[in-house]
Amino acid sequence: MGLPFSPTHSRPAGPGFSPAAAAIAAQVAKQPVADRTAGLLTEARSRIQGQLTPAQIDDPSAEDLKTAEAIIRPLVETALAQARANGETVTLEAGTMVREMLDSIFGYGPLAPYLNDEAVEEIICNGPWDIWLIHAQQGKVKTTARFRDGQELRHFVNRIAGGREINRAKPKLDAQMRDGSRLHAIMEPLVANIPMAVTIRRHRLVARTLDDLERLGTITPAAKAFLELAVQARLNLVIAGGTASGKTNFLNALANAANEGDRFVTVEDTPEIQITKPDVVQLTTRDQAEEAKAFTMADLVIEALRMRPDRIITGEARGPEIVDVLAAANTGHDGQMLTIHANSTRDIIQRMETMYLMKGIEVPTLAVRRQIADAFNLVLYLKRVLLGNVQRRFVTDIAEISPSQYMEGDRVIVQSIFEDKGHGMTWTGYFPERLAAVMKERNVPLMQSFFRR
Repeated sequence: MGLPFSPTHSRPAGPGFSPAAAAIAAQVAKQPVADRTAGLLTEARSRIQGQLTPAQIDDPSAEDLKTAEAIIRPLVETALAQARANGETVTLEAGTMVREMLDSIFGYGPLAPYLNDEAVEEIICNGPWDIWLIHAQQGKVKTTARFRDGQELRHFVNRIAGGREINRAKPKLDAQMRDGSRLHAIMEPLVANIPMAVTIRRHRLVARTLDDLERLGTITPAAKAFLELAVQARLNLVIAGGTASGKTNFLNALANAANEGDRFVTVEDTPEIQITKPDVVQLTTRDQAEEAKAFTMADLVIEALRMRPDRIITGEARGPEIVDVLAAANTGHDGQMLTIHANSTRDIIQRMETMYLMKGIEVPTLAVRRQIADAFNLVLYLKRVLLGNVQRRFVTDIAEISPSQYMEGDRVIVQSIFEDKGHGMTWTGYFPERLAAVMKERNVPLMQSFFRR
């Protein structure tokens, strides 16, 4: 928030102020210029906390915001009048200052404009004054936004965390924001050169359907048509890729290609998947609190199995929950989808194997690979590419995972059906006969002529 006044010598307040407001204005006027806005904000916050409950402040209604504005506006107008009476130059309108203070108390402070911009993918705060954006069209951009100091940045993080607090004893915090964005904060003594680093990863749902992804150029028409058949045939799908490659968006579009009557149960750390179907239940993890048991992804996958799902959608598999996902896929729960961090379609076998071993179960490697081979039918790989200063996402590989009976020794066979070798994704010439047989059993025929069109 910019300073509304410039420094000058103070004079006594003129007539016309209410005694309470005039007293506060006089007290603020005695402070150094750099502290005046902070003083008004502290007073406003204290008064609002006296009239509104913590729940109202955390999630205010329109009426709550009107109450808060009625508290803030007299303080601001009186302070600005005091400044003018002192001969100071006032650089902000009262309405602008009231809105900024409301943002600081209820909203996102100086980050509010960027969190309201759908094109902003990430916000990076290297301390209170060095703030960057990752923008969908402009790439990485430095902003002019600033928090007043490290204390205001810490207050912002604690407000987002909703009851939890970051401090020197607990110098790391992960939280979910009201709009679904994920916030990570880490402060001294774990950070050496700045008071605190804050990173906000936003979930931008830029595509709800496979048609949207085709229009964006993420996928070719032929590959889109093939994946629509795969979803209709209830094949088990893995969406692989690196960080911010668009896996969640793609998972969402695939899920929306399923039948209207399917019952979906989603399992996520943060609710990002938005399936526009009539029968959807979203399960999310919970950290351990003083009197509350933690619920992990693995716990929620087990709960999902008890809810008569037609499709279990796992937002992102990162650890031992893969054991329960594989068990579900190998016991008749078809139509599963999940995302996973990997460097290629072939890398996912090793990634799943590693996550399986994180469970601490001693199982022969060959047995784990057989479970993986029999659990999933298809894997597709998404890649993030920098074109100029703009990031674009493309599907570069769609591959069949052959069942365990076709393994070569202890190696799972992953065979590309569509592949991009630098000139756009095209059919490789491989016809997935075993996949086609499964699809035919499920009344979704796949012929060689489909690929030769």
